[in-house]
Amino acid sequence: TNSLAAKDPVLAAQWHPTANGDLTPEQVTYGSNRKVWWQCPDVSEHEWQARVNIRTLRKTGCPACNSGWTIASIRQFVSSLRNHLSVFEPAELYLLFQQNGLLQTTGKGRAFVKALATGRFPSSEIDKFVAGAPSLVDEFVEDPDLTLERRMRPVDGGYSDRNDDDLDILVEPPVTASVLPIIETDDVLRSLDSNVLLSADEEAVAFLIASAVGKLWKHALSDETAAVDQAEAFGGSEYADRVKVQFLAEHEQARELVMPEGYDFRISDVVTQPNLMQRYVANLVADRKRVGNWSGTGAGKTLSAILATRLVGADLTIVCCPNSSVDGWREEILNAFPTSLVATKTFEPDWAEVAGDETGLGSALDSGARYLVLNYEAFQQPNSAERVRSLTEREKVDFVVIDEIHFSKQRAAEDMSKRRRLVASMIAAAGEDNPELAVLGMSATPVINNLREGKSMIELITGVAHDDLGTRATVPNCMALHQRLVTLGVRWMPSYEFSSEQIEIPVDCGEFVEEIRALGQDGTPLALEQILTRARLQTIREQVQSKTLIYTHYVHGITRIIQDALQEDGWKVGLFTGDDKEGLDGFIHGDVDVLIGSSAVGTGLDGLQQVCSRLIVNVLPWTAAEFEQLKGRIYRQGQQDSSVDIIIPLTYADVDGERWSWCESKMQRLHFKKSIADAAVDGVVPEGHLRTPAQAYKDLMGWLERLQSGDLSVISRPKIVIPLPDVDPSDVNRRSRRYGDFSNMNRAWNKSKSSTIHERLQKNSEEWAQYHTLYRKSRADWDVVPYEEMIRWCQERTGYVIADLGCGEAQIAEAVSDRHTVQSFDHIAATDGVTECDIAHLPVDNETFDVAIFSLSLMGANITDYVREANRTLRLDGHLHIIEATSRFKDQKGFLSGLRALGFDVIEAVPMWKFTHVRAIKSGRQPRPDAVLRF
Repeated sequence: TNSLAAKDPVLAAQWHPTANGDLTPEQVTYGSNRKVWWQCPDVSEHEWQARVNIRTLRKTGCPACNSGWTIASIRQFVSSLRNHLSVFEPAELYLLFQQNGLLQTTGKGRAFVKALATGRFPSSEIDKFVAGAPSLVDEFVEDPDLTLERRMRPVDGGYSDRNDDDLDILVEPPVTASVLPIIETDDVLRSLDSNVLLSADEEAVAFLIASAVGKLWKHALSDETAAVDQAEAFGGSEYADRVKVQFLAEHEQARELVMPEGYDFRISDVVTQPNLMQRYVANLVADRKRVGNWSGTGAGKTLSAILATRLVGADLTIVCCPNSSVDGWREEILNAFPTSLVATKTFEPDWAEVAGDETGLGSALDSGARYLVLNYEAFQQPNSAERVRSLTEREKVDFVVIDEIHFSKQRAAEDMSKRRRLVASMIAAAGEDNPELAVLGMSATPVINNLREGKSMIELITGVAHDDLGTRATVPNCMALHQRLVTLGVRWMPSYEFSSEQIEIPVDCGEFVEEIRALGQDGTPLALEQILTRARLQTIREQVQSKTLIYTHYVHGITRIIQDALQEDGWKVGLFTGDDKEGLDGFIHGDVDVLIGSSAVGTGLDGLQQVCSRLIVNVLPWTAAEFEQLKGRIYRQGQQDSSVDIIIPLTYADVDGERWSWCESKMQRLHFKKSIADAAVDGVVPEGHLRTPAQAYKDLMGWLERLQSGDLSVISRPKIVIPLPDVDPSDVNRRSRRYGDFSNMNRAWNKSKSSTIHERLQKNSEEWAQYHTLYRKSRADWDVVPYEEMIRWCQERTGYVIADLGCGEAQIAEAVSDRHTVQSFDHIAATDGVTECDIAHLPVDNETFDVAIFSLSLMGANITDYVREANRTLRLDGHLHIIEATSRFKDQKGFLSGLRALGFDVIEAVPMWKFTHVRAIKSGRQPRPDAVLRF
C-alpha cells in the first residue's frame, strides 16, 4: 500500500517502460530515494532521470516540457475520479488535489484545476475532456486567468455562457447548504475506495472520514431506513469500512438513547421527543466532551445542548450567550426539564432562592440540575475577572455551553477581547478542577470576518493551541480551518416544508451617482450604503405590509431614514439593533407593524416566524452564511404561513452606457460564496481571491471612476505576448539587430539606472517582450530555473504576503496565489495582476510584505535602491530572497556585508547549479544611509 503504484498511479504511469530493467513502480516506495528513469506522458521522446521522492514531494514534471502536471496526466487523474466527482464536496476535492500536488501545478491546466475544485464545472464537459474530445476545458487551458464566474453573466436569475458561441453551457452558482442534494450512502462509501485517497496523510484522512460520516448522517435524516440498510450491506476498503462502522455505531447509539429522568419537552403542550439529529449531537458530546455544533438556524441546537447536559450527568452547567437569548435559554431549559434550577446574569447565584428553599437547608436543591445562564456582557465589567475566579473556585463546573460562539471570538492577535479572555479562563479553570468537563460551542456562523476568529473559537472549545492554523485570508488557510471545524463537530442545515420566494427589484440610483462618486476610494461601504438607502427608500415603502421585518446590515445614519418614512406612511415601527431592542416584544406580541433590525436579528433570536413571513433587505449582509442565517429567522420551523417572501431592492446606475451596481456585485458575491466565512464554514472553494468589504468597495469605486472618466481604454490595452512570434524571419532579424542577443540585453540593462530603463520600456514595451522571449529560450536548457525554486519554497508554506520584484511573466503569482497573497511588480505588466513601476520606488506602504523575492531581477546600476525598498516594505523578520547567476558575484563577502549594512541578517548563500541563492531576514537595525550594494 506504500508503493509508488498504489499511492500515486498517475506518476507511476510515467515510469519508463524499459530503462529501469525489471524494477517496477510496485517495487519502490512512495518516498524512495532511488534515482530512476521516466518518460514524458505528452512527448515520448522526452526521457530523464530523477529520484522518486523528488517527484512525489515536489510534483516536478518533464524538464524538457518545463511542466509538472501535464494535460494528459490531469486527464488521467480526473478519469480515475470521474465516477465520484459528484459525491465529493468542493472541500474534499480541494484536499485530494492538494494531497496529490495538483494545486501546485504551474502548467496549462492550472485554471481548469482551480475551476474543477469548486465543484461547479459542468459534468458533461468533464466527460468530454476525459474522452479526449473538444470541451470547455480547452478554454481554460488557453486562458490561465479564466474562471467559471468570469465566463458567466446573469441571465434570468441563472448564469449562462458569456461568449456568443455554440456551447450554450449553463453553470449555476453554488446552492445553499440547506438544499444541497442528498447523496446516497452507497455512493459515499464507494467514493472512499478510490486509489487517490492512498496519498492522503493522517489529518487529511481524518477529515475525509468525518466528512463522509456527515454525508451519511444527512442521508439518514432524509431516509433513515435506506441509509442504514445501505451501510450495513456495503463491503469495501479500509476507509469505507471505518466510515460505515462509525456511522452505524453512532446511529444505534442515537436511536437507542433513553431519555433522562424528568424529560418533558413540549410543543403546543404535547411532549415531543428529540429528533434524530438532536440525539446524535447529545451523544457526541457525551462521548467526546469537546464538540462544536455549527448547524443552521432552526436545527434544534438548544435542545440538543440541554439533552447533552443530562447525558453527562452535569450538576452545574454554565451557558454563555447573547443578552437577547438569556430568557430563551431559561424557558427552553425549564420546558425540557421542569425541575431544573436556572439562574441568570449573575456570577453569585443564590441557589436556595432559585429553588424556593427559604430554609437554605438544601432539600429543594436535590430536585434538579443547576444552570447558570450568563450574557456575554457580564464578562466585560470592571470586576468580571474577580467574579469569574471566585465562581470557579467556589463551584465545580461540569458543562460549559458557548452559544453563538462568535460573540466571544478574538478579532486581533494582540487585542483579545476581555469577554473572550475571561470565557477562556473560566473554561481552563473549570477544566483543571474537572478533567471530565464537557464544552459545547454553538453557532450557525462560526466564522464571519476573519480566520483568527475561527481559530480562536476552536481553541476555546478544545482548550488546545492550534498554531498550525494560518489566519491570513488565503484559500488553503480557509480549507485547513474548514477541515478542523468538520472534524470537531456537526453542521446540519435543516429543510422545511414551506416555500420561500426571493424577489429582487431593480432600483435606478442614477440621480445619486455624483454624490457617490464624491465619496472616492477613501470612502467607506457605510457611507455608500447611507446614500443608496435613500435610493431604495421608495421601493421599501411600497413593499411594506403589516408584520414586515426590514433588515439593514449597517445602522448608523440608516435606520432613522427608514423609520421616519414609514411612520409618515402610518406604520408603527420598532427597532432591534445593537443599541435598541425595545421593538421586538411589540412586534411579536403587540401592535408594532414593522421591525427594523440589524445584524443582531441574525443570531440568538426566535419567535419572529410566528408573526412574520415578509423580509425586506435594505443593506445585504457580506457573507452567504450571514444571509442564510438571516433568512432562517423567519424561514424555519414554526412559520405560520405557507410561503415566505424575501424582497431585495438592488440599486444600479447607467453610467456612460455601462451598468454600474454595488448591490448586484454584492448579490453575485453571495451567489458565488466568495467570503472567508463561506470557504471556512461550508467548504466552498472560490476561484479568485477572497476580498474584504473595504477591498470590494475600492474595486467598485475604481470601476465607477473609470466609467466616468472614460479611462476604460487604458485597462483594455493590447496584451503583451511572450514569446514574441518567430514566424516572420525578417521581423526576428529586425529585433535581433535592434536589441542584441540575451547577453547584450543583460549588459545594457545592468549598466542603466532603473528609472532610465523604466521610462524607455514604457515607451516601447517590445524591448521588454523581446528580453523575456530570449529568457524563455535560454532557460529551456537550464537544470535549475530560479523562479521554479521559489515556487517550491512558497508551496511548502502558506499565508504569506509576497512581493515578486521584477516578476517578468508573474509565474510565481500564477502558481501560489491560492496559498499566498502575491503582489507582482515589473516595468511592464504582462498580465492584469502586475503593477507597472520602477521597483526602486514601490507604490506600497511600509511593512506591507512578509517575503520579497528578486529572482534574476537585480538588474540596473542602482540595485542598492531596490534592496532599500525591500527593507522598507518588509515587516520585521520578513524574508528576502535573491537568486542571481554565480558569475555575477565578484565579491560575495562584500555583497553579504552590503546586505547587513542595509538592515538584513544574512542566513545563507547557497550554490544552486549556476546560480547562488541568498536568503536573509530583515533585522531591527536601520539601513545605513551610506550603504552600497555591489556584486
